[in-house]
Amino acid sequence: MKMRRGDQAEVTIIFFTDTGLIRLEDKEIILSRQSKICLTYLCEHEGNIVSKEALHDACWRNHGAVVSDNTVRQTLFRIRKSLASLEVEGEILETLGYMGYRLKPGCITLVSDSQNYSLPKRQDGLNQKQETSAISVSDTSKSALKNKPTKIKFRVLTLLLCCLFFIVGTVIRGQQLIHPLRYGEPLLLDGHSFLFSQYVENDKYDSARRVSYWLNKMQVSITPHSRIYINADRGNAINFFVCKGEIELATTSCQTFAVIGRNHP
Repeated sequence: MKMRRGDQAEVTIIFFTDTGLIRLEDKEIILSRQSKICLTYLCEHEGNIVSKEALHDACWRNHGAVVSDNTVRQTLFRIRKSLASLEVEGEILETLGYMGYRLKPGCITLVSDSQNYSLPKRQDGLNQKQETSAISVSDTSKSALKNKPTKIKFRVLTLLLCCLFFIVGTVIRGQQLIHPLRYGEPLLLDGHSFLFSQYVENDKYDSARRVSYWLNKMQVSITPHSRIYINADRGNAINFFVCKGEIELATTSCQTFAVIGRNHP
């Protein structure tokens, strides 16, 4: 729109559709994504009456969203508020009752590429201070591009720190849960060799008798060379290995048993 401020010459509202920035002289504001979509559609149909249904379909439904009439009204309210912040005189975006909305023609100049846009030379006698105070869209875009890698680096650093904490926590937890087993001298009972770790708290003869009972009950095959390693015996729970030889040998195979309860004579 061509308009005057005081005794100054005519100026133009510029709308950069790629960034959503609207500018009037030295004032500018960036629209939200949805406001940018709606204002672009209204500018493309300036001077024509756009029904609420057409605006809903073009700006929401065609983008995969279905919203209420109230959402449409709120978006148009935000567009009007943004234009008002530029101190635009007069109503540019009209509401025509149930017919819909109309953007006055010639109000806004659309620019699709802010990077390659150059401000036109002004013949309005603006002083040098006003001319240099306007912030170019290209500078704004460059600032946004500088901030974007910083945000990415911050997110990557946060992710790496989370992974590091997870690994350290896993190692510490593993050290708490994993304990080495040390076995003492074997105990011969009923012709079998029983070895006990440091975690056997009950009487060794009682533990050996319990293991023998369960091995007989489960009909586990034991040879004279078999060795029975009792790893833990606490309360009513007992855990043991039945190996065909010494557990330290790589060729030795073992069976693992865990019994809860004292169901034996």
